[in-house]
Amino acid sequence: MTLPSSSIKLSPSKVKDMVSKYTDNILYDVKKIVGVVFGMRREAMRLRPRSWKEPHLLLYQALDGKPHHTGIEMHYDGCDVTWQAMLTRQDEYEGGGTYFRSLRKTIRLKQGQVLVHPGELYHKGIDITYGVRCLLVCFTDGMNPKILDDSRQEDDDPKFEANVLVC
Repeated sequence: MTLPSSSIKLSPSKVKDMVSKYTDNILYDVKKIVGVVFGMRREAMRLRPRSWKEPHLLLYQALDGKPHHTGIEMHYDGCDVTWQAMLTRQDEYEGGGTYFRSLRKTIRLKQGQVLVHPGELYHKGIDITYGVRCLLVCFTDGMNPKILDDSRQEDDDPKFEANVLVC
């Protein structure tokens, strides 16, 4: 599958400054939250982005005249902890959200909110029907939260995706 992309010319120093200014602060807050939620404060401080490619932008779009990329199929990330920050306002797209099979719920974030979850949880990006939804996503390793997802594909039911929790 090919995802739509565009090139923005930035010098390496500008990119490094952007990472430091924005994502380092988010990651620090994520480490504190993960440490409290999982009762593993010291271990959570070891969380690091999986590679130099992290975090990355995830763009969903359903606009006339533009290539459509409206959602992502059920998957797990295969990292220890994933975080995603919502960059767009809810009035900029219709539909969407992150559905978690084990919760049988779809989570919709407001702009500026961050969702943190174990990377081993099966989830999918619910299709948007119009507009643009953009997230900053980061796969991190360094602390295993020891959460196993025992949900099964045969338990999937589209009606569960309609159980929406707007944060």
